[in-house]
Amino acid sequence: MATVSPTTQVIGGDPFVTWTGIATGDTIESFAPGDKQGLAFGFQATGTFGGATVTLEASNDGTTWFELTDNNLSAISATSNAYFDGGSSARYFRPAISGGTSDDVDVVMSFRGS
Repeated sequence: MATVSPTTQVIGGDPFVTWTGIATGDTIESFAPGDKQGLAFGFQATGTFGGATVTLEASNDGTTWFELTDNNLSAISATSNAYFDGGSSARYFRPAISGGTSDDVDVVMSFRGS
């Protein structure tokens, strides 16, 4: 069990965030996009899932977390390589992973907003 911190690049003024090698049982730190408002995002999960499910969570206080839905109001939930488009004005974002063994998943998010 590890603590996984996001790494961030700014591309064209927008944050591009990666969590590398998340696994069931890890502590996954959140990312706050800052002053972006009315945020659109792309969420990508790839790697070895080993029976795990990866979801996207959001919070306004960094304590209470809620699973997000994509633009079609379907849960952002992946059990294999997947990509989702969504939008949210939440302050914090993080992936969550559960239920797997020998899992090793990378999550990449791009954010765009005004």
